[in-house]
Amino acid sequence: MRRLLTLVLLLLAAAGAAGAQPATGIPALDQLVVALDSGSVAPLRPYITPETRVGSLPPAYTARILAQLVPQFGPVEGLRVVRQEPAGANTRYVCAIAQRGAEQKYSFVLTPAGQFAELNLPPPGVRKLSNTLGPQDLTTPPSVDAPLRLVHGLILVEAEVDGRRGAFLLDSGAPALVLNQREFPAPATEAPPAASSGQGVNGRLAGASYHVTQSFNWQGISFQNKEVPTLDLTSLESRLGSAPLLGIIGYNVFSQYALTLDYRGGLAQLRQPGTDAPAPLMRVPFTLSGHLPVVALTVAGQTFDVGVDCGAQTNLLDQQYAAALAPQLRQPATSRVSGADAASRTVACGQFRAVRLAGPLVFHHQQTVFADISHLNQNPNRAPLQGLVGYPLLSQYRTTIDYVNKQLEFREW
Repeated sequence: MRRLLTLVLLLLAAAGAAGAQPATGIPALDQLVVALDSGSVAPLRPYITPETRVGSLPPAYTARILAQLVPQFGPVEGLRVVRQEPAGANTRYVCAIAQRGAEQKYSFVLTPAGQFAELNLPPPGVRKLSNTLGPQDLTTPPSVDAPLRLVHGLILVEAEVDGRRGAFLLDSGAPALVLNQREFPAPATEAPPAASSGQGVNGRLAGASYHVTQSFNWQGISFQNKEVPTLDLTSLESRLGSAPLLGIIGYNVFSQYALTLDYRGGLAQLRQPGTDAPAPLMRVPFTLSGHLPVVALTVAGQTFDVGVDCGAQTNLLDQQYAAALAPQLRQPATSRVSGADAASRTVACGQFRAVRLAGPLVFHHQQTVFADISHLNQNPNRAPLQGLVGYPLLSQYRTTIDYVNKQLEFREW
């Protein structure tokens, strides 16, 4: 009898422990807990599609990553939904997963059918890459005049890596310098993919690795002996249709400067604080969301928070605004666009007769596309963007992005 009573008490205790972490009522998330707790991918399979991503790695890697990740993740004590928010047509769930008495937040995107579009769990064995290039790493001359050339609204400059000179995309929408994975393969000991990838206007880039860079020099901005992320830039090269691309120069290379985009003069000019310059026609303060300057854009009386991205060939607004703004568009149409991930998408597009920032200047004939931008809003700690402004707006005046004083400046040509 005493044994029976002990057994009953143990069963009740176990039931109480199980009840301490109730199910969310969202089948995909509840089965994720089962999978992680059991170390088996099987409970997840009904909720995985050919398009499901782990982090921002290409879908082709998903099955392999999950097969490694789930058994290694370890038992979990439960999952609770912290918040949910729209992610285009999908829904993003920010969840806290409990392990060994502590909680860690993760983000998951579910389709309307309740299947995973994204599982933002860290892939096993991922090598964390440092994208920090500060004063202690970079040689930064007071001023730089870098020749540029335009290809389909994108800016190409020349720089040198390990004694090899070639073309780089200048992209303020990229958080960091990256190199072309084909041109700079990973060390033999590195198993691709090694880190999550970058993201752009029209999609994500393929999985990343790294290259031990002996030297980098762009018009005097230089460093030595740093690990630099590498990405598969094949799709981007095909869109440029030019010579092999060695990489992308992003925010961490020019964050200490005011960057002037002189499209007509064929120059990217970088100046450190204290350099004299003609008074601008208009100054617009901005805030930084990560590496992106954010300003208010007014279109047909509506205001949108948009990022400033010189790597965007066209302006972009989230697809949810397409219907409301359709009457304001000239030459409305749909088109197929291909992102850096090589995926092709149908988007609505057209031209706004005029838009404004916070000031008197008017920006005319603004070509704009409407697309899902949920991939730009994955960080729950940053204010969400509603779009981007790129080449059509930045090229109308001589534009300076002053990262030091956090303001845009517009001057006559």
